[in-house]
Amino acid sequence: MMPYINRLKANPLRLLLYLEWILFIISILGQFRFPNMPFPPIKVPPLFPVVKPDLSLESFLLAIAFLGLGIYQPNDKHWQNIVYIGLGFILIGLTGISSETNLRFFLPLLLIMVIRGCLTFKLFGSFIVAGISLSWILASLYLVVKNSFSNLNVEQVPAIITPGIKPEIIYQLYSNKEELKALIINMAINITILFCLITVFVFILVNALMSEYRSRQKLGTVNQQLREYALLIEDRAMLQERNRIAREIHDSLGHSLTAQNIQLANALLYLRSNLDRSESFLAEAKKLSSHALQDVRHSVATLRADPLRGKSLKVAIAELVKDLEYRTEISFHYQTDIPDRLSNEITSTVYRIVQEALTNMIKHSQATEVQISLQLVINYLEVQVKDNGTGFDPQENTTGFGIQGMRERTTALGGKFKLVSLPGKGCHIIATIPLVDKL
Repeated sequence: MMPYINRLKANPLRLLLYLEWILFIISILGQFRFPNMPFPPIKVPPLFPVVKPDLSLESFLLAIAFLGLGIYQPNDKHWQNIVYIGLGFILIGLTGISSETNLRFFLPLLLIMVIRGCLTFKLFGSFIVAGISLSWILASLYLVVKNSFSNLNVEQVPAIITPGIKPEIIYQLYSNKEELKALIINMAINITILFCLITVFVFILVNALMSEYRSRQKLGTVNQQLREYALLIEDRAMLQERNRIAREIHDSLGHSLTAQNIQLANALLYLRSNLDRSESFLAEAKKLSSHALQDVRHSVATLRADPLRGKSLKVAIAELVKDLEYRTEISFHYQTDIPDRLSNEITSTVYRIVQEALTNMIKHSQATEVQISLQLVINYLEVQVKDNGTGFDPQENTTGFGIQGMRERTTALGGKFKLVSLPGKGCHIIATIPLVDKL
C-alpha cells in the first residue's frame, strides 16, 4: 500500500488524477437506475422496484484496473507510453465486452483517455489519442442508432437514447416510427456535439497545465545549470585571483633581493678591513637568498599549480594518505581501480573531495579507521570515504563540515553526491562522477 501512496504523492499533476477519479465515479453512477425519475411534462411511474446496476462484476473489476492504471506515470520511453495508452483502450474494450454497458459508461472513460494522452505524449500524440476516443464514441453511437432503428417495436430502447423510460412513453410523444427515428438521430447528434465540446475543453485545459508544468521543469533545469555555471565561474575566478597573487608574490622577490643586495654591499665594504665581519654579511645574504627562494617557490607552486602538482590521482591520494598516517594514529585502507588518464577537471575535483572528507573526519569524527575507495563503475567514477567515528545527523548539519562544498564540486561535473551518517554509526560519503567525454 505504501508504494502506491508514495507514487500518488509523487504525481506532479494530482489535480488531473483527481479529475480522472471524478469522471470514473460519474461513469459508475451512470450505470444505476433510480426509481420515480421525473421526466417533464409527464410524471413517470416507478419503472424499477430497486436500484440495479447495469455493470457486471467483471466489468467493474476491469474498470477498477483501468482506474489504477492512472497511478503509474508514463516516462520518456516512447514505446512504453504507447503500451500504456494502448492498455487503457484495451481495458475499456474488455469492460464493454464483458457486460452490456452503454455510452453513459464509455463517455467519462474516454475523456480520461484524452487526459492521459495529453499527459503521455506531446501535441501530435495527444491529438491521435483524442481522435481515437472521438472515433470510439462515433462508432458506438452509430451502433446504438442502428440497433435502435432495428428494435423500435421491442420493449427495450437503448438507455443512451431513452434513459430509464419505457418505450410506451416515447410512443405517447411520437406517433410513428419516423418521428421516433428523428428523435434518436437528433439525440445522437447532440451527444456527439456535446462530447466534442467537452473533449476540446479538456484537451485545451490539460495541454495548458502540461505546458505550464513543462515550463516549470525547464526553469528548474535552467536554474540548476546556472548554479553549476556560477560554481565553475567562481572556480575560474579563484584561479585567476590565485595567478594574480602568484605574480604579486613573484614580484615581491624584489624586496628580498634588495635586502640581499644590502648585505652583499656591507660584505664588500668590510672585505679588506674586517674579513670576519664581511663573512658574516655574506652568510646572512646567503641565508636571505635561500629563504626567499624557498618561500617564492612554495607560494607560486601552491597558488598557480594544480593540487596534484603533476601527479596522477592515484599517486596524489596515496601520498595524502601516507602523510595523514604519519601525522595521526588513524588506520587508512586505500583501494583504487581507476585509469591513469583522467581530465584535470576530474582529478582536481576528486582530490579536493577526498582531501576535504579526510580533513573533516580527522577533525570531527574521532575515527580510528578510514576506508577510501576509488572505483570505475561502467562510465562513472565512484569515490567513497567511510569512517567508524562518532557520526552525526545530516539533517542538523546540512551545510557544515564542508559538505556543501563537496556536493557543489560533484554536481558541477554532473555527478551525484550522497552522505550517509548516524550518531554513533560513523560517516559514509559517496560521490559518483560521470566520465563520458571527460577522459
